[in-house]
Amino acid sequence: MKRRKVAVLIASIDREYQQDYINALSSACSQYELDVFVFNSQGHMNVAISTSEAGESAIYSLPDLNDFDAVVSLQATMGNEFAQQQVNQVIRMVQDRGMPHISIDVPTDGAVTIMFDDMVSVEEVTEHLLHEHGVQRVAFVCGPRSSPVSRVREDACREVLKKHGICLEENMIFDGEWTRVGGRKAAEVLIGRGEDLPDAVICANDDMALSVIETFGEHDIRVPRDIKVTGFDALREAVMRGVTTICRPIDRAARKTVELLVRWMDGEKPEQDVVTLPTIPVYGETCGCTQRIEQMNEKLRLMGMERWNMETILTRVSMFSGVLAAVGDEDEAEEKIADFVASWDIREFYLCIDPSVSRETDGSEKGEIYPRKMLLLFGIHQGKRLQRQIFSTRDLIPGIREEKRQGCCLVFCPLYYRDRNFGYVAIEPGTGTGSPLYSILMLMNGALMSLYLQTNIKRYAATIEHMAVRDIMTGMLNRRGFMSLAPATLEEARKTGKAFAVLSSDMDHMKEINDHFGHLKGDEAIIRFGQALKVLEKYGMTPVHISGDEFLAYGITDTPEDAQRMIGVLRNEMDRVNREDPWIRDMAASIGIYAAVPLPEDVLDRFMTQADRAMYADKQMRKHPHS
Repeated sequence: MKRRKVAVLIASIDREYQQDYINALSSACSQYELDVFVFNSQGHMNVAISTSEAGESAIYSLPDLNDFDAVVSLQATMGNEFAQQQVNQVIRMVQDRGMPHISIDVPTDGAVTIMFDDMVSVEEVTEHLLHEHGVQRVAFVCGPRSSPVSRVREDACREVLKKHGICLEENMIFDGEWTRVGGRKAAEVLIGRGEDLPDAVICANDDMALSVIETFGEHDIRVPRDIKVTGFDALREAVMRGVTTICRPIDRAARKTVELLVRWMDGEKPEQDVVTLPTIPVYGETCGCTQRIEQMNEKLRLMGMERWNMETILTRVSMFSGVLAAVGDEDEAEEKIADFVASWDIREFYLCIDPSVSRETDGSEKGEIYPRKMLLLFGIHQGKRLQRQIFSTRDLIPGIREEKRQGCCLVFCPLYYRDRNFGYVAIEPGTGTGSPLYSILMLMNGALMSLYLQTNIKRYAATIEHMAVRDIMTGMLNRRGFMSLAPATLEEARKTGKAFAVLSSDMDHMKEINDHFGHLKGDEAIIRFGQALKVLEKYGMTPVHISGDEFLAYGITDTPEDAQRMIGVLRNEMDRVNREDPWIRDMAASIGIYAAVPLPEDVLDRFMTQADRAMYADKQMRKHPHS
């Protein structure tokens, strides 16, 4: 039976909330034999030298919805509008197909939305600050103002304050962008105003709350004595540091997602468009309460494990940073990436790149985000290394359509540098997709950039070398190419005891063509003769455009007599072209050839001189046939 596949659209999976949801979703899906393919961008990163909105968001164009049975979207995690626009395009296609679709947090047409009752818990925490701790003036650090989730939390806080006759002043609302950097900026603005601080800062997530607390501490503003701070999400670090926060039932949400999808895929569309799950306040020291020890034990265990994993991987990232940034070819890149991946013991890893990063391609797919075929540069499946191979991009990874393949959950992340998409990497959820993920992706990008640059250096060097020895007009060897390559052929003839032949030719009528029809027609005449001369390639001769209307060809024949036949072959080809493709003037030329088994002292110049003499003799005979 074909396994059913679920596509998940998410951003910033390296964050705790997103990773916890994906881990829970993967666990629930495995019970129903569903494969999970997570398409992730690092939307919250803002490192101008290495990231771009277009590069990150390209990953959402990767899945072909025809190959999926359902979609889960976490639109509230998108870190920028560009990513949201790309995801919206995918969602519109989902709507057009009527596919089962679960949206987390954001009501979406055609989808069942799983919501969290953030409002009730934010109201409860705000009431708690007012009644239990006597707060009168509040600042609010929100997510992006365009975020529906952030607006719900802000509105809940505002309504409670309003009920108690307190205004949430507009200049006390700060866009913290869901990030620690944003939270720090908000705290610095508050401190920099030089006016009385608010009694409390309510933050729309824990990341912002933690950075607000740290920034206050750096300025000797003590939490909670001088100011209360609360967060949201119950991150492990936040709970361990005593932050008053709000816990969402992530495991339950993931299980509910899968239950709804399975029924929907089986033909039973859910009756409810919205499923709401309760949230729970967790009171801690940052609002002035005493933290309960039972809230901390499991968080402490997980944080200890995460810290050890992160320290180990970041050490390895540091060790491999120089190595991976200096790969020169596919073989070297594969081996060094294999060493890096082996150092953190991962069982599912697929590095899929655009073949043009490391190979010559025909360029027919230039401009497409992902080509129709990808190169698996390095891969591990169930701990076993895979062979390098070309596969269909639609398959996402090699072998995905094999019926005996076991179920999987993979996270797909884009690889690129600025406007150059390299491909993507697919990793099983876990340590590699946690907090070190961004560093891992940057290392992969560095390796691919090195590979791309080295490939292009070789490509450009070959092009320059080709241009140096080739005639631009005819594509044949030029004089320099002839002088560089012909001596080796001469030496081969000497060693084998065969004849080395040089055919010299000089076109007729060129001055007349240029004077009467112009130099463009003169160039066309040269090209026509060059094409006719290529008939000799079938006999092992290499044509050369020396200059202007002068041509030659060189090669090896069994005997000098065999070489003499080349003149007849060339004249027959010229007659054929004149007959079958008439032009303003018939093609004509003086031709001479010289061939002999080279003696030890023979050099290329002797053969050229003798061939020229034979050609000039032919020219004189054609001018004065009866003399």
